[in-house]
Amino acid sequence: MIKVCHTNITTIRKHKDELLSRFSQYDIISVNETNLEKDSSFALKGYNIFRNDRIEKLGGGVLLAIKEHIKCQEVFNKTIEKNEIIAVEVETKTYKTILISSIYVPPASKIHINVFRELYNMNNNCMILDDLNAALNQMGSRKTNARGRQLQELLNEGYMNCIDDDSTTFERNDYEEKIDWILASQPLMSFISNFETHSPFTMFSGHKSITFDISIGAEPKPMSPRLSLNFQAANWSKFRNKSDENLMIWNNDRFLNSTSDIEEYSSFITDSITAATQESIPPSKQINTSYAISKTTKHLVKMKHIAYKRWKKNGENIEKKQYYNAKMLLTNSIRNDRKNNFNKLMSSLCDKKMSSASV
Repeated sequence: MIKVCHTNITTIRKHKDELLSRFSQYDIISVNETNLEKDSSFALKGYNIFRNDRIEKLGGGVLLAIKEHIKCQEVFNKTIEKNEIIAVEVETKTYKTILISSIYVPPASKIHINVFRELYNMNNNCMILDDLNAALNQMGSRKTNARGRQLQELLNEGYMNCIDDDSTTFERNDYEEKIDWILASQPLMSFISNFETHSPFTMFSGHKSITFDISIGAEPKPMSPRLSLNFQAANWSKFRNKSDENLMIWNNDRFLNSTSDIEEYSSFITDSITAATQESIPPSKQINTSYAISKTTKHLVKMKHIAYKRWKKNGENIEKKQYYNAKMLLTNSIRNDRKNNFNKLMSSLCDKKMSSASV
């Protein structure tokens, strides 16, 4: 089972903590309008990041975050006529690979239909997660706009299908519309289940997050053979002694007259060093660059979206106030988490430690 999430977040850095709190159980996360600057660093704990950032000005940008244990590779990264595209091939157990793409089309731009054809020709088991700003009445939107007519043209070609669900994906004030789409080829479309929309990250963005499952398994990555060692904690006298013990086994009177003799001697040296290393140099602990979200923050995330759903369902002012109150408390809680993390970092760099001989 592959669990997928798609959202338009309008500035991913600002909502990174809430994104992980709500959707970190998903294997693939597609994000439109990331607003990341080109060449700036960005990471999500537990995910490999593939991104296409807008170059000429701020805004836009698309990103795919895929769990680190899943075998995948980037195959497409382009901006064509303001259509921003990123695509990754994921190895699966059912098929050799499937192609997952995230596409953002700004409101004033046209859909570049040839991009969809190109992605399908690259891999006919493909899925496209997107904010096309396309409204199509026949597929659940209130009306049909110019991009909606382009979307209908794409669907008429027959190689891509749209999830048959009338749930709106965008809302602001009293206006709701369906402008975010999940497109897929067959038979991949038939494996999709548990489609659901969730409340927006902010009222300013208005885009609802979309989640669903694909009932096929992803191929896991093999364990990396690389080792990370803590040389500062090494016992070098033990390393020298063990190396000497191992090297003394070799017959120094033996001549290296052939290629096989040289290869055997090289393997012997390597094995001797490896054995001494394992006994005298401990592995290093991987540094976690992301801080844990507090229980208070997780609780407020939950309360914020419960209040939102109640407000939208019943339209009561008291529930609206509860939503905005939870939103304000969540903002403060996330800020406090960051302050606490910074204070912990600074305390680890206290004068006593920085002045010690080990440094």
